[in-house]
Amino acid sequence: MSSVFLTIPRAESMRFIYVLFVLLVQIPTQASSSKVDSLLNAIAHLQKQGSNQLLIETHLKLGKVLSSKSEEKYEQSIHHYDIAAKIALDEENYPSAATAIFLSGVSHKRTNNFQKALEKFYQVIEFEEGMIDPLEKARAYTQISAIYQALGNYEKAFEQQMQGLIIFEVKEDSLGIANSHYNIGTIFFYQLQYEKALESYQKAKELCDALNIEYNIYSCLAALGAVHAKLELQEESLDYNLRSLELAEKLNYKTGIAYAKGNIGSNLVTQKNYIKAEAFYKEAIQLKTEFGDTYSAIGNKVEIAQLYLEWGKAKEAKRYLEEALISAKELDSRGRQSDIYKNLALVYDQLNQPLIAYKYNKRYVSIKDSLLNEKTLEEMGQSKRRFDVQKSEHEIQMLKKGNELLAKNEEIRTQQIYLFAITSFAFLMFILWNRNKLNYQNKVNKLLEEKNQLLNSKNDEIHIKNKQLELSNEDLQQFAYVASHDLKEPLRMINSYTQLLKRRYSASFDDAGNEFMHYIVDAVGRMEILLNDILDFSRAGSQNLPTTFIDTNDVLFMVESNLRHRLEMLKATLIIKNKNLPLIKAHRTQLLQLLQNLVSNGMKFKGERDPIVEIDAQPSANGYVFSVKDNGIGISKENLEKVFEMFRRLHTREEYEGTGIGLATCKRIVATWGGDIWVESEEGQGSTFFFSVPNVALQPSHSSEMEIAPVG
Repeated sequence: MSSVFLTIPRAESMRFIYVLFVLLVQIPTQASSSKVDSLLNAIAHLQKQGSNQLLIETHLKLGKVLSSKSEEKYEQSIHHYDIAAKIALDEENYPSAATAIFLSGVSHKRTNNFQKALEKFYQVIEFEEGMIDPLEKARAYTQISAIYQALGNYEKAFEQQMQGLIIFEVKEDSLGIANSHYNIGTIFFYQLQYEKALESYQKAKELCDALNIEYNIYSCLAALGAVHAKLELQEESLDYNLRSLELAEKLNYKTGIAYAKGNIGSNLVTQKNYIKAEAFYKEAIQLKTEFGDTYSAIGNKVEIAQLYLEWGKAKEAKRYLEEALISAKELDSRGRQSDIYKNLALVYDQLNQPLIAYKYNKRYVSIKDSLLNEKTLEEMGQSKRRFDVQKSEHEIQMLKKGNELLAKNEEIRTQQIYLFAITSFAFLMFILWNRNKLNYQNKVNKLLEEKNQLLNSKNDEIHIKNKQLELSNEDLQQFAYVASHDLKEPLRMINSYTQLLKRRYSASFDDAGNEFMHYIVDAVGRMEILLNDILDFSRAGSQNLPTTFIDTNDVLFMVESNLRHRLEMLKATLIIKNKNLPLIKAHRTQLLQLLQNLVSNGMKFKGERDPIVEIDAQPSANGYVFSVKDNGIGISKENLEKVFEMFRRLHTREEYEGTGIGLATCKRIVATWGGDIWVESEEGQGSTFFFSVPNVALQPSHSSEMEIAPVG
């Protein structure tokens, strides 16, 4: 390093020393804001120096400071994690890229952006074997499990958590094992299996005590307080909750303080100390709302509503429950909605409105039956048994390998002696043979040299042509990106000032002036949608060939979650045949965009009837063929081939919205994995879009039908 350092000019040397000083020296008494400023200065210097590895590490460090318990500036941390991930991927530094993507997912999860968080964690899992540490994948499985648990899909949450626990057990990672047991306890808790939850939480706390990690110890104390309350052990529950509050205040852990206050509020309700319980609940709700923990704030609103019901203040309870229901629907949390409906039924019963109470009780029973049933509990048990079997098989395989190595050791020694003798004899024969062939080989070499010169000349020409084509493609992609990205800024400026004119001077305009203003705003909106669609089209097909198999069931779960509001609004029904869909080799985000575009089209071109969209997948000679069928207006025969062309619209904008790019993007996505896409339709009889997927993992599955009907 010293020889390299001496070649740097004096000014550059001083700057380099400054950057290293900022990165390596940690001052314990330094405030968080000062750390942020120092790291931002370091990034500015490193960008000039061009040291990508140090730049990645600094962005990661800044992201961690911004997402720390004392800062909790998650949106800013996401920005720096994503920059670190992009630089690391460009440098093919996959371990650093995986770390940055994972931490970005954690920050998205803390802002309740579950959709984006799932995408990030699945990206970590999809790294090929050997690229990253398996423990990184295990932590991603744990986070995915927590999201599915929050969404009320306990079966999926348990399955993902077990996948992570297997890796933690094999790698003997104590902290990972502790986190897995904690999360398994939480799943059992929401399944009302409190004894099993208590057992898992106690295992987690024993490991955390041994590791002496105070934040994790806090989480275990809070969980034990909650589960003891459910087991009606109120003294033990209050003791755990007070200890958790004391530790959170010591750590200045705002989230922990909020959770502890909410739990203590529950203890005070059991003591009939309603006034003090009300104060604790309100503090917890205010703190959680401030740092964006909507999911947990909903839980406390339900609890304070239960307090008001017990206190005889039904109207106050109704106000909190109605606020909570709006948030729960925005998060698409069926578990929270179930609790709210149950308590709204009690509120209206107390208000002597039995018909409304019956309506909410019916909704509560409907969601509860889908969340908690014997099949889910049985499948969770099967996941646990599969984990035990896999763990035992791993240990047996390790023992077998050891015995096989010992048994073969002697055999290998004998084979080595024979191999040496045979090799020596073969070497002598080779020398004799080589002498006879040498003259002949010289003649052949001359001929080959002449041929190689000719081939090299042709290869140079081909290389030049390929390079020109590659640069042309890059220019086209860059143009599409710049056209769609940089044009948004003047569009936003036009929109902002038009809205400003409308607010300030609309009273001064006549009807024609206001109409012209409406046309401007509408045109800007359509242009922004068009630019976004062009950007999606330019990205589709620009990624490397897919190398990872994706579970189509997971992708369809995300499609249904994304479109749930539109399904309800249009009174649409989404039917998925053959529930056990295949694994296919594709990019997750592109497969999500493909299926979501086709389902959205099926709902958009709906005609007079309520939309019904049916998804199916069947084996074919070369893989699988997917179909998305609707009951809409259909397509005429002369237009069947035109629908996949760029900017091709078969209807006016007044009839149906859109830019005419969506199906062209679908065609390009399917082409990335070597498939085809086509449509069959008759006017007035609906349409069926097909796309083929070669090279799939052909998993046998029994035919079944799952219907997702509109809610409410």
